[in-house]
Amino acid sequence: MNFWHSSDPESSIALSQTLTYADRLRIRQPGDETFALGPHVDGGSVERWETHGYGLGGVYDKVFEGSWEEFDSWDASTRVSAVMNNYNGLGACSMFRMFQGWLSMSKAKGFEGTLLVNPLLQLSTAYYLLRPFFRAIKGPKDVSTEEYLAADNWVFAGSEMTSELQGATPGHGQELDAGLHPHLELDTSMVHMPEVKPGDFVAWHCDTIHSVDKVHKGKSDSSVLYIPICPVTKQNAQYLVRQRQAFLDGTPGPDFPGGEGESRHVNRPAVSYLQEHADSEGLRAFGFEKLLTAESDGPGASRVLKEANEILGF
Repeated sequence: MNFWHSSDPESSIALSQTLTYADRLRIRQPGDETFALGPHVDGGSVERWETHGYGLGGVYDKVFEGSWEEFDSWDASTRVSAVMNNYNGLGACSMFRMFQGWLSMSKAKGFEGTLLVNPLLQLSTAYYLLRPFFRAIKGPKDVSTEEYLAADNWVFAGSEMTSELQGATPGHGQELDAGLHPHLELDTSMVHMPEVKPGDFVAWHCDTIHSVDKVHKGKSDSSVLYIPICPVTKQNAQYLVRQRQAFLDGTPGPDFPGGEGESRHVNRPAVSYLQEHADSEGLRAFGFEKLLTAESDGPGASRVLKEANEILGF
């Protein structure tokens, strides 16, 4: 998490250690075309424009003020109070994930059912946030692609602006495509992850546009464990204590459909198994040991670590 920083030392977030979020296992077989996620950004969609969403922390204020060059994607302090799910979106994550990520369980390279990302983090974020404020003078069917994308073909929407937030729908993630976001040139700006082998870990910023191959053209399965990177916040600690109980009960995590899960499985992993195989850092991340302060922790981080320990019962 060293890429991140907190511009406000009083912010209630600790970057010195991570908390676990039990997510999903994905197994994609060769030839699969059903798990074809197009370019998107998780963590809500319309919430990015709402004052009662990301606006609560002023996450994107610099962009909306017209100073997108000053927008700092890596400032964690603005994200603490942001609300990413105002509409009970299906599959939404209740924890703040600084990075989304997965652990590879198989060998895979480009076009073999793997991940693509847009590496232009600041530029792409500013673009899709400002996209609703501009309109084209001439449409793509009226002029060449070069003329359509030219700066002088786009003007501030002004009084002609509608309520449309291109690709954003309440309860869903932010979708992006060539028709709604032509200047992103997604056909060429999305790049594959390098070849991965079992045990390789891949992480990407929570604002990053990402997708997966439309078709898995490999010869073996493309399998990953989704493992995001979550800092210590009050919200994350509140979810962690519920997730810890779900583990003890053998039931699905709080963000997932209910049911008995593994509650009746014989010899399923218990706390004793974790204590035997995980170190103290891992046990703290899971909520089974008291969180510790680090020398790098400021007053806000120290305060939230104390609060998180109280939530966890320490």
